[in-house]
Amino acid sequence: MGSGQRRAALLLIAVISVNASYTVLIPFVPDLEHRVGAGPVTIALMFALFAATKALFQPVGGWWVDRWRANAVACVSLLIAAAGIVVTAFATDSFTLLAGRALWGVGEGLVSPALYAGMSALCNVYGISTSRMMGNFGSAAIAGFLLGPLVAGVATPLGLEALFLIGAVITAATAFGLLQAIPARRVETHEEQQTESKESVGKWWVWVLALGGLDMFTSIIYSALEPVLPLYLSTVRDDARGAISIVFVVGLATSGLSMFVLGRYAEKLRLTTMVKVGLGFLAVGLAGTAISADVLAVAAWFVLFMVGYAALFLSARRGIVELKSAAGNHGKAFGLFGFISDVGSVLGPIIGVVLYELTGRLSFVFLGAVSGLLLAALVFVVVPQREYRKEKELIPAGDTVG
Repeated sequence: MGSGQRRAALLLIAVISVNASYTVLIPFVPDLEHRVGAGPVTIALMFALFAATKALFQPVGGWWVDRWRANAVACVSLLIAAAGIVVTAFATDSFTLLAGRALWGVGEGLVSPALYAGMSALCNVYGISTSRMMGNFGSAAIAGFLLGPLVAGVATPLGLEALFLIGAVITAATAFGLLQAIPARRVETHEEQQTESKESVGKWWVWVLALGGLDMFTSIIYSALEPVLPLYLSTVRDDARGAISIVFVVGLATSGLSMFVLGRYAEKLRLTTMVKVGLGFLAVGLAGTAISADVLAVAAWFVLFMVGYAALFLSARRGIVELKSAAGNHGKAFGLFGFISDVGSVLGPIIGVVLYELTGRLSFVFLGAVSGLLLAALVFVVVPQREYRKEKELIPAGDTVG
């Protein structure tokens, strides 16, 4: 294994660790209720504060990456997250619990753009395929989400304090590992920055808003399904817990596998082609879900949906990594992108539940129709206009994403 591969492996381990440390908390919610006397409002705030601080501090982390070094920012950020985990572990009242979760969210928000910038630096320095690295990155993220509850289930006898302390130690070790994994330099050198035209550099944020909007849409749709699919599956059975678990485990596993495969075998596809494929699978999977609430049918349509989700997830992030017009501003680009994306995770559950309460199973058809309309707009409006502008030489080379 070469130096680049070793560094990439350390980075991917960090991604798994960050996501696993988040989902490992979920099975311990009842313990927290007894430990600190937390009611439903406190539990809701515990998750909401984490999401809010994570979203708000991503642009801060991006700004910091551009002014310091991605490896140093990643290290400090994960140490902050580890401190938040320790505070959460020893919390004996609601205020301390919420403070720990907020600090935890700050650390994870700061580290997100540093991880993306580090991935971009590894691709640049060691000649690693961006598409393949992004596929591995996405698969590692999904693996972390699946690993958290599994670890919590196996290690339940240890108790919340011991498990969280182990998690904090692993997070701190990962922090120092990232100092070695991420090249100790800016993502773009001064010479590389000078090669970009002023017009091109000035427009980087336009592409970030567009790609962030695509990822926000993807996040809205997926996070809308998180509460809606359990409600839907519950309409045909009294105890739908097993069915819900099957659907989501199969779906997430499909997503992780799809990202791995797409990262290796779809790297030559244009960005717009990947987006069209993703929107197509999304539309079909969503519309098909409305046919039957049987667990096998829902799982099958959800698999199609998650293939589309994987394609859109990779497309948005690949676009940001390959955005040449963001030379010298990669940190800000990743931070702004992450903030916009996280807004989708906040809005999605609200939109999904309201739509389901108003329309029932037709909510899946409506969501699928929106995906189909976006696909139609991309095919018949956006791409033809882009090709026309290229013919007229109105797009600077640095603005080409795909």
